[in-house]
Amino acid sequence: MENIITFDRDNCKKSGLCAEVCPNKILLKDQSNGMTFRSDRIHLCFKCGQCMSICSTESINIKGLSYRKNFFALPEPESYEKNFFNMLCTRRAIRNFQDRPVPKEILEKVVQAISFAPPGFPPLKIEIIVVQNSEMIRKALPYMVELYDSLVKAMGHPMLRFFIKRKVGKQKFRTLETHLVPLLRSRLPELKKGAEDTITRGAPAMILFHADRNGEDVKEDIFIAATYGFLAAHALGLGGSVMDIIPPAIERKAELRKLFCIPDHHEVVAAIILGYPKYKYQKGIIRELKSVRWL
Repeated sequence: MENIITFDRDNCKKSGLCAEVCPNKILLKDQSNGMTFRSDRIHLCFKCGQCMSICSTESINIKGLSYRKNFFALPEPESYEKNFFNMLCTRRAIRNFQDRPVPKEILEKVVQAISFAPPGFPPLKIEIIVVQNSEMIRKALPYMVELYDSLVKAMGHPMLRFFIKRKVGKQKFRTLETHLVPLLRSRLPELKKGAEDTITRGAPAMILFHADRNGEDVKEDIFIAATYGFLAAHALGLGGSVMDIIPPAIERKAELRKLFCIPDHHEVVAAIILGYPKYKYQKGIIRELKSVRWL
């Protein structure tokens, strides 16, 4: 097995912190109290960087990782509690936007925040497409309307309903039946006329999250990354919302896959719309969890 972990033994303080934080417990102290690794677990190293990021003397080297290229100095510690909860309680799902483009440098900061989202298993397998051309989003809307018009019609046909339920599963079908289809039935007439936009909400920017459908399941990673994205957007003065209605349309419309340059073997899993909020909210909303049980 190739030795992908090496130590600068002259520089190492031998604190053992690297062994403590290694998620797969690959590292340990040897008989001379120096740092080494378990040869039977070296293949479990997925280069998460935990050991290197906690080492104050930069004495650990993982093949493929570099202190200069893959790490950065953290800011001085401070109390984040007030700012964090203020950010959470002031954030709203924004669906009304100013007619104002979002500068690329702001979107780049959102992308950077998305890259900070922790993956289940490194390296990151999430790919994103940043749509900063609002005309492209407007061009996509009629195709989305067409797809959902056909869905509403299919849900009214018993045989087609049966096949839709088999394809999407009971839970998703219940969501379609209870929420999405009734909403679409009432909004499609205006959508088809171009009188309103319930799907992309007139957003000036959009981020699509996609991944190899034949690779590992990274849906959870994508949902976490999308959360990082819209929280960063809020911190930067933008508004945003996750739009579950967009990915299925792109998945099922060849015109949309081509428009947004989605690779043939990739699946669009999530989408967030972004822009400058048109209105300022005056109150927060108190919500209660369905259940909280302390054990």
